[in-house]
Amino acid sequence: MARNIVISGASSGLGRALAIEYAVSGATLGLLGRNEERLEETAQRVREKGAVVCAAALDVRDRDAMRSFLLEFDAAAPIDCVIASAGMTMVTPVPGGVEDLTKAEKLFDVNLNGVMNTIAPIAPLMRRRRAGQIVLFGSIAAFAPPPDSPSYAASKAALVAFALATRTLYHGDGVSVSVVCPGFVDTPMAGSFASWKPLMMSAEDAARRIRRGLDRRKAIIAFPLPLYLAARLQQWLPDPLRTAAMLRFRAVNQAAIR
Repeated sequence: MARNIVISGASSGLGRALAIEYAVSGATLGLLGRNEERLEETAQRVREKGAVVCAAALDVRDRDAMRSFLLEFDAAAPIDCVIASAGMTMVTPVPGGVEDLTKAEKLFDVNLNGVMNTIAPIAPLMRRRRAGQIVLFGSIAAFAPPPDSPSYAASKAALVAFALATRTLYHGDGVSVSVVCPGFVDTPMAGSFASWKPLMMSAEDAARRIRRGLDRRKAIIAFPLPLYLAARLQQWLPDPLRTAAMLRFRAVNQAAIR
């Protein structure tokens, strides 16, 4: 069935893969991203598959611009699904160092405020129509916070909590809320840091898994399953064992080791 879908972060990574995954004849996709050139490349791929595209180079932190785009898009094509996939990561800046907490404000602004700017204008309309899907992006890191990216893990844990609470709140309104919690996916974000990345998959494979989960309106769409189960299990380990396990996931900014 053709749908009207808005995807933030569509110029790269999972946002781009999801745009291509959902591109079918008769669908209308609103694509948002900061990089205008890469966003247009995504839009062209989507058009080639037969979908109608409305693309805008916007920063999700720009509340007014986001609201204007979303309400204008919804007026022309009532949004069935909004996918807030835009986000950023932050890891240890130098080998053996600690996270640069002076940059945490920007990360939270993108990963949390940017998500709220994406869904706030549309959620009331979906509730009024008693239909729609809201999709947020957490991470397996929300359940097993890596030692070298505490701010990133905290932002994703906040989104998991928000998604589950909002899912319950909106349940009676016919609006489904899901949170996607991927493991390691081969994207520019994952390529920005060096670490052990078990069971890493392609963005295309991840997009297919996400779509299947959304078709089933799952609350948490977490993959790969072995990594997700391991992340949940470590929460029950005695602290010395949990610490030893998580220290296997040391990470460092790629730029610092070139």
